Amino acid sequence: MLSTSSSPLSVSINSKIDQESTTQQVDKFLQFYLGSNDSVTSASNGKDLALIEAEIVTEVITVSVSEILSVPQMPYCILGIYSWRSEMLWIVDLENLLGYPPSLSITDKTILVMVVQIEGQSLGLVIPQIDNITEQDLEQFKSPSSEIFSEDILPFINGYLTDKSNNIVMVINGKEIFHFFAINPNFSSYK
Repeated sequence: MLSTSSSPLSVSINSKIDQESTTQQVDKFLQFYLGSNDSVTSASNGKDLALIEAEIVTEVITVSVSEILSVPQMPYCILGIYSWRSEMLWIVDLENLLGYPPSLSITDKTILVMVVQIEGQSLGLVIPQIDNITEQDLEQFKSPSSEIFSEDILPFINGYLTDKSNNIVMVINGKEIFHFFAINPNFSSYK
C-alpha cells in the first residue's frame, strides 16, 4: 500500500501481505529503475527494472543535495550523511555501487532516496525513479549468472525474472548491500 505522508515530497511504504491461503509463494516488492539504455538488461524506456523487498523499505524521500554532508575517505558510492528523523542516515548512490556510470551531476538539486532498514540499521539508497509496488511469485525467480549480469551487480542480486515484455527484472538483495558496508573498514568505523 503506497500512501503519502504529511510532507508532499515523502512517500511511506506499508508492506503487509494478506495471509490468504494460496499455493503460490507471493511477496511484495518495490519496483524501480536503474541505469541507462547501454545496459544488458534494458527495459523499453531505456532503464533497467529492479525490485527490492517492500518490507525492508521504510519510506522514499526527496532529499536536497545541499543537505548531504560529504565524509572524506569513503567508498566511491557513498555521497555522505543526511539528518533523517534525528538520525544519521548514510546516503549511497545505488547505481554507482552496482557498477553503473555515475548518474548524479553537480546541477542536481534534489535526489530520490529509498530508505531501507534491516535489523534496526537504516541506509538511504539513491534511485532515479520509482515505478510501483508489485507482487511476485518467488518460484518464478531465476538464479543470476555472469552470462547475464556484470560482476559488479552479481553480488547484490538475489535473482531475476522476465516481465510480460520479456525484459529482465533484477531482484536486489538488500542484506548484501548492508553486508558490503559492514565489512568495509572505511564505512564501519563511522557507524
